[in-house]
Amino acid sequence: MSINNNYFKLFTLACGLLATVSACKKDQQTPVKEVAINLPSDMVLTYGQETDIALPADLISQADLSFKLQFDETENTQISAGTKLYDQLAKAVTIDKSKGKIHVDSRLLYPNGATSSANGKTIPDIYKITVVANSTAGTLEGKQTFSLKIAPARITIKGIDDKNETPYAYVLYNDNGASFELQAESIPTNGTTWHLNMDSKFSSIIGLQGNQVQFRANAGDPEKKAEQGYDLTAELQKDGFTVASRPFRVIFIPQIKFFYGTYYPDLNLTILTNRLYIALSNGYKSAAPTLYPEKYRSTFSLVSVEKDGKPFDNKEGIISVDSTTGAVIVKQNETLTEGDYKMIIKAITTTGLEFQADLTLNMSEG
Repeated sequence: MSINNNYFKLFTLACGLLATVSACKKDQQTPVKEVAINLPSDMVLTYGQETDIALPADLISQADLSFKLQFDETENTQISAGTKLYDQLAKAVTIDKSKGKIHVDSRLLYPNGATSSANGKTIPDIYKITVVANSTAGTLEGKQTFSLKIAPARITIKGIDDKNETPYAYVLYNDNGASFELQAESIPTNGTTWHLNMDSKFSSIIGLQGNQVQFRANAGDPEKKAEQGYDLTAELQKDGFTVASRPFRVIFIPQIKFFYGTYYPDLNLTILTNRLYIALSNGYKSAAPTLYPEKYRSTFSLVSVEKDGKPFDNKEGIISVDSTTGAVIVKQNETLTEGDYKMIIKAITTTGLEFQADLTLNMSEG
């Protein structure tokens, strides 16, 4: 029994020594140092944009420090049958230590909050991207999460006044309808499709062929007399998610009549008085021209003057046009000589459309 007791005592002593050595080794381990990555906390891009985020120079200069990206703070939305959001994030947000940057390509993602027309899934309101830094020896580590938000791009509608937030166009009633071209100049359109949101009751009047919005000849008032507008939203979709959009408005209006004379709308009768005889040298002011419908009347200007079929130099401003009424004014003068003076007058309507009319004054000695 004494020999076994001695072995037991030796075994206990050895275990104690091993535990002491192990504890000493733990006490001698180098503590992990936390490093600051110091990236912007958030950024906003418009779909189609790319950008680079610089990594701190003091970190990329450390050879044993590596970086990786994590997306686990963002919901892994199902994009399509074989693709999830993390797959797209891994392609769109990449890190390259050798170049010292994080590259973000919004064209590989989707605007936040967009809902797919294909599967009904919704993109999270914000993307959360975590940058993790670790040294090979495990003595340095750092972590920072930044937010990325992507806004939908804006579509251009060719042929529509684009100055306003909601562009619009006036179209005169005609037998051919109207068409407008949708454009997304700074956006790659491979794998995308055009869509048009509108009231379903207009589906027999308005159609979409490729990127062409087409209004049929029966658009607007059947009698082509009353003004009628259509509110639409054009969309460019990728994987069912809207990546670019633009609301716009198209207003059909009656044909504009602009001439010097009289119009009787109840009879649809036009009487032209665009050739008049006046005495030379006397002052003169014509009657205002007809612009019908009257509510579209806006401003008038003088485009050109000809005398006997040749350009006339009106540098002295003897002949002018009242900008508010369209009446032609001839100042009393001693400069003009006998002949036919033909004026071209331009009317700009309240809708921004332009029309021209002519008035000829035959001036002779009284």
